Amino acid sequence: MKVALLHVDVSGGPERRNLELLAESIRLAAEAGAKWIVTPEMAVQGYFFACEREIKPIVVPIQPSPAVKPLQQLAAEKEITLFLGCAEKDEKTSRYYNSCLVIGADGRVLGRHRKKHAHSGVSEGWATKGKHLEPVACGDIQTGILVCSDSWYESNAVTLAEKGAEVIIVPAAWPPNSCGGPPENAWKKASAASGRALWVCNQTGKQPRLDFSEAQSTVITEGEMQMVYSGKPAVLLFEWDFARQCAASEAFTVVPL
Repeated sequence: MKVALLHVDVSGGPERRNLELLAESIRLAAEAGAKWIVTPEMAVQGYFFACEREIKPIVVPIQPSPAVKPLQQLAAEKEITLFLGCAEKDEKTSRYYNSCLVIGADGRVLGRHRKKHAHSGVSEGWATKGKHLEPVACGDIQTGILVCSDSWYESNAVTLAEKGAEVIIVPAAWPPNSCGGPPENAWKKASAASGRALWVCNQTGKQPRLDFSEAQSTVITEGEMQMVYSGKPAVLLFEWDFARQCAASEAFTVVPL
């Protein structure tokens, strides 16, 4: 199966611009044959969308929101499974979460993961920490999701593997040498401890608070980085063999944006 990681510049928003960029990137990935497409952490609103909330209160919708509906329609049109990073409000509690929605090939939401280890600082202080860790069934494939720093704790990856996850997807906003050191060390440990591959979809771009221009998107198997990319915005394509639980590509096919 062909997979696409959208290594894009979305951390600064605004949402409208991000949604346009995501739609363009998804179309490009689907036309290249991708069946699963992964976005970075907080790809819809932008990782730093809440940083000025003392000046302007934030609005976080129940997801999928009307603004996300075109991406659902695009997933159905292209018959792809989309892993979409976004902020969402819980319909029952009105609490906010840093989430990853899984949108299936018919446009319906198959499941979601809410970040368990959201930071308390200005970038993520708006988010309630998620409590659950369950694979999402994407067709007949059980898929684990860990949002960014969730993958720092290899026990999370082990739990997903024990619950049947065949692969672990990591939407991220994690530049080198920040938040505890090189993130690839955590990803390698999580892969090695769980016995599962990690697909890390990071982002690029430079913001005053964090520089993502060298942030890495990578595929890690058996605790080792098999493919890695950092730099300008691009769609990163690779082939994955679920039967053998390994990459059928030696390197990303990089499609510049």
